[in-house]
Amino acid sequence: MPGSVVVPITAADASQTGHARRRALALANAIGFSELRQGQLGIIVTEAAGNIAAHAGRGELVLCPWQFENVAGMDVLAIDSGTGIADVGRSLEDGFSTAGTLGQGLGAISRLATAFQIYSVPGHGTVLFARIANESQSAARIAADYALGVVCLPITGETACGDAWDAAHTPGRSIYIVADGLGHGPAAAEASQEAIRIFRETSHLTPERILADAHGALAKTRGAAVSIAEVLYDKGIVNYAGVGNVAGSIYSGGQSRSMVSMNGTLGHSIGRIQSFSYPWEKNSALLLHSDGIATRWSMEQYPGLASRHPALIAGVLYRDYCRKRDDATILISRI
Repeated sequence: MPGSVVVPITAADASQTGHARRRALALANAIGFSELRQGQLGIIVTEAAGNIAAHAGRGELVLCPWQFENVAGMDVLAIDSGTGIADVGRSLEDGFSTAGTLGQGLGAISRLATAFQIYSVPGHGTVLFARIANESQSAARIAADYALGVVCLPITGETACGDAWDAAHTPGRSIYIVADGLGHGPAAAEASQEAIRIFRETSHLTPERILADAHGALAKTRGAAVSIAEVLYDKGIVNYAGVGNVAGSIYSGGQSRSMVSMNGTLGHSIGRIQSFSYPWEKNSALLLHSDGIATRWSMEQYPGLASRHPALIAGVLYRDYCRKRDDATILISRI
């Protein structure tokens, strides 16, 4: 599965919209989108970029391909820190515009997307989320059930991302990993991808055991910070094990609870690997993120955001807490 792509958008450079559309279509072709769905994706990306340019002046599009239960899809996040939207509901009406345009953009996106949400605060910008799944009723249902959102991007100037993530799902259980290779660039990517390789081979095991296996495998790399969270739905428990500074937390009932990772670098120097168990309530959110995202985030400052789609939440937290000096990954899943 191709990695995420970010495309900056500014009102001063109209060519960026075309560049974003071409990047989106190349990703869509790589994951097997039909020609019809590629065309609809192109419209969504063009309209989303146009809205950033017309209303915010600058921002970025983040394109996040995914696959779940043999359905391929792409999440489009249009992110800005502009003036925001005073009336989101009215902005979705065809013909409504505050920028002298035809006012067709958001309405067109909402009709074409498999899932669509906006979070906007006047004076603090807007994040638009559109999920596009390859066509078919079953694909739309599966995409709607896929309550996971991830932003995973390299530091500016690098094409290889030193962060990586994955997830595996079986009846009654989901397990997630975020790996952050030491530093950034190709050598960091090699370390994080080795952790993902071990995870895919051993995802049926406990987080503690997977980390132990990965520790030996990463000895030939520069090493990585790695955290793994196992959700057991029938027991209402998250089993969590981490080494290094990939942060994990559970957001439930209006409060965030951080989970404990051990010090060290997987593959090189670690003290011990230990797993911890945490209870959770239905409709909680699991968050894992690399140190490219600041740990001081607080969901409470975003009224209503916690109930939105995990991909939209990831987009908002990425916008406001990305450090911009390292690879950045944030994974959010509704559990």
